Amino acid sequence: MTRELSIPGLVAEAWSLAARAARPSLVLMLALITAGGIYTFAIGPGSAIGDAAPAIAALVVFVVGIEYSLVCYRAMLETRKGDRLRLAHANLAIYVAFLFVGVFVGFFLLILPGILLKASGRADLDAETPPEQVQAALIDMLPTAYGAVLILACLAGAAVLVFMALRLLLAGAATVATGETMVFRTWPWTKGQALKLGVAALATHLAPFTLAVLVNWGFRDVWGTSAVGAFLSGAVGMALLVPFLLSGHGLAVAALSRLQPATDPSE
Repeated sequence: MTRELSIPGLVAEAWSLAARAARPSLVLMLALITAGGIYTFAIGPGSAIGDAAPAIAALVVFVVGIEYSLVCYRAMLETRKGDRLRLAHANLAIYVAFLFVGVFVGFFLLILPGILLKASGRADLDAETPPEQVQAALIDMLPTAYGAVLILACLAGAAVLVFMALRLLLAGAATVATGETMVFRTWPWTKGQALKLGVAALATHLAPFTLAVLVNWGFRDVWGTSAVGAFLSGAVGMALLVPFLLSGHGLAVAALSRLQPATDPSE
């Protein structure tokens, strides 16, 4: 396999693969949209049913999402290989990895504003300081050098998580293609390719995701607070994310075909 990546080629193939998988995944797409509606209902009006309702709804979204990913990957790879349990295992492993790194990044970013506020001498803060006063002090600090340090730290934290996501982009597609659980075993395959994958992801991930969020934000006052409104909010929101999901899977498969070595060197 060649390791030469053409960004336009990656993007074009990703969207072509997305179109290929749209019809085979239609039934599960509808199931995922329904699961999204159930989840927003469960965390809203449905929370009165019981404390477990949101967790159960989240589990439903995860299970349906795994099945949806499996069907998409199989259609894009033109294979019947792949195991839903292995794919679920790979996804959970990635979630845990992000949680582990995210806790450290988040903890640092939580304590940094307080340190910078103290160092800047702009506010005399303690545990009893009202949140509104802290927020005002932070806003007042942003145009200063201390604010620049905070902004750069936030950007660096986000960059770490984005870099991890790009380096692990192939994990799901590789798990289906090989029939084995692949997580960090795909890490060497993307070595030196994060920048190109990131640029390609602007068209396959960032653009459709941003559009979906903006459109969904425009509907924020339409649904109301009723049970039906809560369901529709989640269902429509998930439906708007379908292009993002399809093209994201497509980029993973397009990159896998170029970066997967003929023989896995880890074996």
